[in-house]
Amino acid sequence: MPLSLPYTNTLHMSPYGKSVPYPRSGLGNHGFKNLKQSPDLIETIPELSTDQGLKSLVKTLNTQESNFFSIGCFSDIRKTLQGMRHRGYIEFAWNCTTCVQDAVHYFSLFFHFDQFLRNREFNHRVKLDWLIEEAQFSDIGLCGFCCAIFIDTSPCELKADAVWQTSLQTIESFFNSIPKTSSTAIYADSTTQFNGVMA
Repeated sequence: MPLSLPYTNTLHMSPYGKSVPYPRSGLGNHGFKNLKQSPDLIETIPELSTDQGLKSLVKTLNTQESNFFSIGCFSDIRKTLQGMRHRGYIEFAWNCTTCVQDAVHYFSLFFHFDQFLRNREFNHRVKLDWLIEEAQFSDIGLCGFCCAIFIDTSPCELKADAVWQTSLQTIESFFNSIPKTSSTAIYADSTTQFNGVMA
């Protein structure tokens, strides 16, 4: 008999695609920031000025020890008739010219994250929706995939911000649990060179 869980964790494929990096355009779109090579740019991202949990997750994804880099993020809290609701997303990609080309690597991440939630006995009322999307990495002329994790707390949750922050911390802990592997990086600083191919 399936377990009754307070959260949902789902995976979808987007019918759309995007180019990375992308320019600033429209309200709320501040453009791609290459934090892997220029970590100080994190201070220029408006979404992170008031959300320390999201800022910490973005930092983790862009360290030189990480297998990933961030593409975009969003954070929004609002009052509804049912209570406070906090929602947003973190978008990322493999920082590996081999892994980023095959969506199966994101399927594997999703599976292990789902196991991670169960092993941690995560018990918060929140929706976690993974969305894999085709991407053209124009810096290196490579077609591949990126992924966004959409986070949406229950509108009935009185402590929406606490659930949001806990969800971000759990995602960050998951990415921290993934060991660094050798790869040909899409983005690396001038002092770091990776050789070989990620398994």
